[in-house]
Amino acid sequence: MISADRLRRVMLACVLGTAAGASVAPAPAMAALAQAQRSVIERYLDALVHQRYDAAFALITPAERAYFGTAGNFASVFTADRLRITSFEVIGSKPVSDAGTLVIVLEHVSFFDHAQQRLGDLRANVRYGVVPAPAGRFAIDDPGHPWHAFAPADVTVQTHAVRATVRKISFFPGRLEVVVTFANYGRDAVTILPYGRSVLSDDAGTPHVPLATKLASLTNRTLYEGLRLAAGSQYTGALTFPTADRYVPKTLSLTISPAIVDGGDAPFELAIPSFAVPVSK
Repeated sequence: MISADRLRRVMLACVLGTAAGASVAPAPAMAALAQAQRSVIERYLDALVHQRYDAAFALITPAERAYFGTAGNFASVFTADRLRITSFEVIGSKPVSDAGTLVIVLEHVSFFDHAQQRLGDLRANVRYGVVPAPAGRFAIDDPGHPWHAFAPADVTVQTHAVRATVRKISFFPGRLEVVVTFANYGRDAVTILPYGRSVLSDDAGTPHVPLATKLASLTNRTLYEGLRLAAGSQYTGALTFPTADRYVPKTLSLTISPAIVDGGDAPFELAIPSFAVPVSK
């Protein structure tokens, strides 16, 4: 599979408040695309523009279709962020091996910024792979996505003037990522230490603790070191938990602890109520 910097990674940075926007990197020199190669990339992107996710799903590689499991899971990656490609232009390509060609597409995209709770847009170069498929055809390699994503509504808890709200959940092989907004509505600063005693539980009651690694893609440094929220401020970040199962609808509950108010008597926890996560099989 051809991997590269992904627009979806830029999107994640925007969602987590770590990037103000996306720069457009230079594209590699244009190589001649065969008519069948150009046709498949344009049909794939046109299907995404018109939100025909079943049609787009049919054009990705067999390995990627197996990764997502269903067209519904594939579609969830876009709908969870309200991500829409509004226009596109193929601007570069480069053969990388006998197995495929790297294609650069300039995209204009609209999306929902979960941190700011408002619509946004950006312009960026996105890389796709066009690889051979049976019967002389080609397929799209579009890696880097979770296999399922979900943006729940009204999943929140408030304790001691501190509110925690689940914005989005993304499922990857062996792990899931929970995007949470912490807001302090009180008069005093609050310190939140989610890598202390936080627990994510599933239907079976199995507890999972956040993954603490040196990888920025798995462990949010601000949350790991301790989030200090001034009065009237908020912060959106991601917590990643291990999970072994796939393609199973489930109910999750999340308890974040400890949280400490400056001058407070004792730490407290933020117990987010259970919420259902739909997954197509």
